[in-house]
Amino acid sequence: MWEEAKGKETLASPVLQQFLRASLATMEDEAWTKGLSCELSRWLSSSPSSSGEKSFLYKALGTVLGACKEVLHIQEKLLQHLEEANAEEPSEAQGMISLLSHAAESNFHTVLDTLTTFASRLCRGQKGRISRRKKMELDSRRAQATRSALIRAHGSLALRASKEQLLARLEGDIVGNILLLYSCSCRDLQNTLALLQSITDFSSAFQAAGDSACFNPSLKGKLLEILTDLLKKYCLGTPVSPVPLKVVLALEQLSKLKPSLGSKDMCDMLILCCKIIVTHPSAEMMLKIRKSQQAAQYLQLLQTSLKALGRLMVVLLETETTSGFFQNIVHRSMTSGNTWERKRALQTCSQLLAVCEERGRGDACKHFGSLVGLLVPLTCDPMPTSRQLAVTCLSSLLRIQAKATNGVIQTGDIGSLCEGLNDRSTVCQLQTSSKIARIVCRSFSLEHTIDFMMAIKDTFRKAKGMRVRAAGKWMITFLQMHGKDICRDLDLSPIIYILRSCMSSLQHSTNTPFLCQAVAILTRCHTDITIDSFFHRR
Repeated sequence: MWEEAKGKETLASPVLQQFLRASLATMEDEAWTKGLSCELSRWLSSSPSSSGEKSFLYKALGTVLGACKEVLHIQEKLLQHLEEANAEEPSEAQGMISLLSHAAESNFHTVLDTLTTFASRLCRGQKGRISRRKKMELDSRRAQATRSALIRAHGSLALRASKEQLLARLEGDIVGNILLLYSCSCRDLQNTLALLQSITDFSSAFQAAGDSACFNPSLKGKLLEILTDLLKKYCLGTPVSPVPLKVVLALEQLSKLKPSLGSKDMCDMLILCCKIIVTHPSAEMMLKIRKSQQAAQYLQLLQTSLKALGRLMVVLLETETTSGFFQNIVHRSMTSGNTWERKRALQTCSQLLAVCEERGRGDACKHFGSLVGLLVPLTCDPMPTSRQLAVTCLSSLLRIQAKATNGVIQTGDIGSLCEGLNDRSTVCQLQTSSKIARIVCRSFSLEHTIDFMMAIKDTFRKAKGMRVRAAGKWMITFLQMHGKDICRDLDLSPIIYILRSCMSSLQHSTNTPFLCQAVAILTRCHTDITIDSFFHRR
């Protein structure tokens, strides 16, 4: 059966692997098992690197070594093939990981001890005095690739370990070896991605060990420091890289481990993640990316990164308020002049609001006024996707408020108006936006008025074209619907101050008619207070 399978490895490997496991399960002859491992070892050493046969042989030898009981024999064979493998070949690197992972299923401690021995050899002399020849060996591309493969292998072992094995060996041996290998490696993309994958893997494994398990806070802090440094390194000069995505994925798993990281640490990390994933690449770089041969790959990577950022925020929402999320993500990017950045901010905001809605996080309503004010101009954004995302966010926000206040808010009308925002005519878009404004403003609580007006002011200051007109239309609609109540129940001075400051720093003539109309509405509602506040500085 074995010989017949050669040349048909892709199809035969699963069948042979299943046959091998069944055979080992019925055999209790150590000599036979050792003999089989020696034969597999010989075939493995003589197989060409790129062959599918060799990929299978790595798995098969690992499976057989997992069934062996003689520790020295297991270690000898593992070390032999770790030394022989050329990890510069991706198939060889994966073969090393498969060999170790399959062997660890039944001989976890022996495999990890062997890995520790081999890792020490690869890092020996990095800080001491060694011969020139030895230093060249340790610094060779092959040695660097081997360290990268071993870093990944430790993460794979963590995923296969039992709860008892993991708790006994994770912090001291698995994580310790990973950090040792990384400290001895060059900081190239391959080693960086290997580190991030291993952090993701062992964090996921530790989380699966149960709620009672607590990860070493000092070690967790060290890992967070490494992740922060990586984000800072890739913050500038790298238009699109898988590193920020992998950092967010690693953070997602690491942040789930108890005890929770400090609020300041996580807030700082979140700001950094958003700075890279939401605000980069620039508009100019996005144009270059879309014209490149790797356009589809880059754009998919950006979308995956945004989704990963959303999942990270879901994890952090378990222990944090929504305040920092909206301030650091939404407020900073929704008024950007970069259409791509606004779109990415909207995607992130829609994920965050969807989670708040699902989990009944009424504290998101504290930002109702400012969020509405920021979303308003984006209903007339030049990018169609952004217009739709803005409406999605508004709908979520209305439902969150309805649930928090035990009210009944109809958002179905908003959904039916989305088609109008897809119209190529900007006039139609503005008319549709105005209809949405009347629906949203019905649900407005006066306590959010100042926040709303401040956000509109920010749009007047930073935005252009249709976004400014949409902001002006919404402001007028709001004042027409609530002007009398505002004059009766609120202090007009802050609102008048906002309008006056807009007029004193006019950058676009588009603003002027809206500001004049706003003052006229307030004057009709309460003439004396409006005139006194507007024309007399306090």
